[in-house]
Parts: sequence; structure tokens; C-alpha cells
Amino acid sequence: MKAKLGLITVSKASAAFRLEPYAVPKPWGGGHLDLLAHNTKPEKIGEYVLFSELPQFPVRVISGGQALLLADFFAQHGRSRDALPFMLKLLSTKDSLSLQNHPSDDDARALGLPGGGKFECWSILDADPSARAYLGLKQGEDAAVLRSLENESEPLRHFNEIHPQRGDVITLIPGLVHSTTGRLLFYEIQQTSDYTFRIYDFGRGRELHLDQAIFCLKDQTPQKQSMQTPLLTEKFQVHYHTYTAGKTIRTGSEDFSVLTWFGRPVELTLSGENFSLSWGDSLLVLGQHDCQFGEAQSLSAEAHPDLPMIDVLFEAFA
Repeated sequence: MKAKLGLITVSKASAAFRLEPYAVPKPWGGGHLDLLAHNTKPEKIGEYVLFSELPQFPVRVISGGQALLLADFFAQHGRSRDALPFMLKLLSTKDSLSLQNHPSDDDARALGLPGGGKFECWSILDADPSARAYLGLKQGEDAAVLRSLENESEPLRHFNEIHPQRGDVITLIPGLVHSTTGRLLFYEIQQTSDYTFRIYDFGRGRELHLDQAIFCLKDQTPQKQSMQTPLLTEKFQVHYHTYTAGKTIRTGSEDFSVLTWFGRPVELTLSGENFSLSWGDSLLVLGQHDCQFGEAQSLSAEAHPDLPMIDVLFEAFA
């Protein structure tokens, strides 16, 4: 499902381009993103893909009045490349995410899977008080327990329980078993990969991948920080720029960055070009450039009760 954005006209000299996200309904969709994605179907939006070149998530770039696939856009700009180093999503949940893990690059090669593994990190935008994240087997638990969860009345008792809060940043190293319960909204950066090995699916009846999941088990220690400091990993980075009128930031990559705004409508000037951004809008920025915040509009919480107006610009790059 394509999310609708207003078309804009950009010049050939533009340094930044709007992204057209791709919305995916899910049985566990939380309802935060339905208005944003213009979704009228009974099934709520669970994934709102901001940046991806995978064919199942055909995000597009608005360039010269055209909506181009990312690969076509980069080719048009003389940037032939291997797979993009990361993809970006918003996830909205109301029900439990399957208990799962993902392979590392080495695991993917050993399993004969094309492409790389799936290292990912979550930045929590909003969390109901009852929401929980389950991250890694508890110390002393044996991996064999993963094969018998279907027979247990409390299968999540074997995993480290965390109470996620707005502003938390959770690192999910490949092999770390994870799940969530309750209503959550979070920003996910991950390697460009769609390999997920389900271990337990809360009775939904979908296929499980126990052998692959157990093969990929690694360190089960949860890792958490806050948005007060940048997320720095070997695969990618996310910097969190808090809004102040007139503040100037410089994008961090000489190659490209993706900027995503989570706040009240705001003006952003980037290398002399003006952009009006609303909650969830993303820009693909080619090269390093100065960005300056303009004035943000006042907006009552009642206008968008499901969207947290935190007034922070996320910048992702590799």
C-alpha cells in the first residue's frame, strides 16, 4: 500500500528529495499510522517503510515530479552501488510480535542465504504503560526450551522482560531472541535484509523456523541506551537532533543520509532549499549539507493523539 504524499517540484541541483513510504497492514498493527498512511482497511498498519530497496517494500523517491524506485534514482544520479547498507521502518503494534531472531552476515552465508544478515535497532517513540519487550533468554536458560514453547502457558517467562519507555534505544544484535507485547510505536533501522526466524507466534499458525533460529543464537544480553546520545554501530548510525528554532546541523555522511521528522509541522532549510515537514516525513540527502530549523507550528495533542510530537529530527547514515 503506497502512502500518499503531496508531490513537490525539485530542481536538478537539489541536494534533498522527499521519500514516499510504503505502508503494510499487519494483524498486530497498532493503529498509530493509519491516518498518516490513509489506510481505510480493517487491518491496521503495522509497518510504515521509510527507506528500502527490497522489492517487497517499494519505497520511492520524488525527483523532478516523478516517483522513482531507489535503485533507479541512484542510477539516475550516477551512483551505481551494491545493496543499500540499511533500511528504515516505523512499527506500530497492539498485539504481540512473534518471538524471533535474525541471522548475522556469517549465519546467512552458512545457511546459504543470499545477501547479508539482519542487525537492527529500535528507537522507541511511544509505549503504553502495559507494553513490554522480551530480549534474550534469561541467564541459565537452555536453548532447548525454544522447542517447547508451544506447550507452555507462560512462554515468555524464559526471557528478559524490559519496560520500554519513550526515548529508549534498543540494540538487537543478530541471534538475540526478541518479542514485544502491548501497544508500541518505534523507529527501526536495520540491515537491508528480510530474514526473520520465528520461534513462537502466539497461536497465529504461521510457519516457525526453530532450526535456523537456534543455529543463529548468540549473546542473549539486552543492550539499551537513550536518544540523548547517538546510536553508533559498525553497520550504521542514527543521530537525534532536538528541535530549536534557528538551530543548524550538518549531515554526517559524504554519501547520503535519511532525515525523518517526528514533531509539529516545521520548516527546514537545506543548502538554500526550503522543505515543509510534518510528522513522519523523510528526506533523502545526497552528500553533506547544512540544515537549519525554521519555525514550528503550534499543534494541539488532540489533533494527532496517536503520533508523539517529540520535535526530534532523526538522521540515519552508514
